[in-house]
Amino acid sequence: MSSALYLILLFSALWTLSFCGTRHFHVVEENKNWTNAQKHCREKYTDLATIESQKEMNTVKAVLNKTTGNFWIGLKQKDDNDNNNNNNNNDTSWIWSDGSNSPYRYWNTGEPNFGGGQMCAELQPNSAYKWNDVGCHNDQNQFICYKKLPLILINQTKTWREALRYCRENHVDLVSVYTEEIQNWVETEVDYASTANVWIGLRHICTLNIWFWIRGEFVCYQNWAPGNGTGEEDCSGGERTGAVQSGSKKWVSLPEDQKLNFICTTSEEL
Repeated sequence: MSSALYLILLFSALWTLSFCGTRHFHVVEENKNWTNAQKHCREKYTDLATIESQKEMNTVKAVLNKTTGNFWIGLKQKDDNDNNNNNNNNDTSWIWSDGSNSPYRYWNTGEPNFGGGQMCAELQPNSAYKWNDVGCHNDQNQFICYKKLPLILINQTKTWREALRYCRENHVDLVSVYTEEIQNWVETEVDYASTANVWIGLRHICTLNIWFWIRGEFVCYQNWAPGNGTGEEDCSGGERTGAVQSGSKKWVSLPEDQKLNFICTTSEEL
C-alpha cells in the first residue's frame, strides 16, 4: 500500500470516530471480614485480588509499601459442597474469588495449616507478605481489590503497522492514551514487557507535523520523554510512530519498522 493511500484510509477512519486483561491492584484500608471485603471489591472494582504469578505478587508488595496490618486477598478454601476433601493441604481445595483456578501460591512456611470453618488467605507484612490462612468470617482485615484493565500487553515483537493489524484482528486496537488514568494502566502493562520500548497507538504525519491517536483524537494529554514529540520530526527515514519506554514510562518517537512488544485495547470504549 502506498503512503498516500495509507494516509487517505487512515484519515477516513480518523474523521468517523468521535473524537483502556490485566489487573490493577487497589489497597482498601478498612477492616472487614473476607465476605464483606469481597462485596466491597465487587461493588467498587472488579473483585478481591487474584494473584497469578510472582510478578503480580511483586506488584502487590509494591502497592502495600508503607502500609501496616494484614490484608485479605481473594483466595479461599472451597465450600464443602464444592470439594469433599477440603480439610487437607491440597491446592485443589482453594479457589480465587473471581473463579480462577490459578495454581500460583505464596504460602508462608507451614501454611496453610487449616482451622475450624472455612479458611481464607491473608498477607502478613512480618513475613514479607507471604500468605497465611485464617477464618474467613471471624477475622477482620484490610484488603486488596483489583480492577480488570481493558488493555493487554502482547509479548510478541512486531513493527508498528504489524502491531496495529494484530490488535485490530485479535482485540480492538492499539491503545490510545487520552488521559493520565490510561497512562497509569499502560505503565502497569509495560512492567511485563520484554523490549525496552512498547508500541502504543500514536502516529505522526510528517507533511502536517502533527501527532494523533489512531482511534481518532489529537494529542492533548502528553507524557513525552525529553527531546521527543514536541519539535519537528526527522522524517528522512519515513513516518514516525509512538512508543512508551519500559523504564521511564515516557513516550518516545521511533521509526515504524522497529520490532517491539505492544499494547492492545480490549474494549470498544477506548
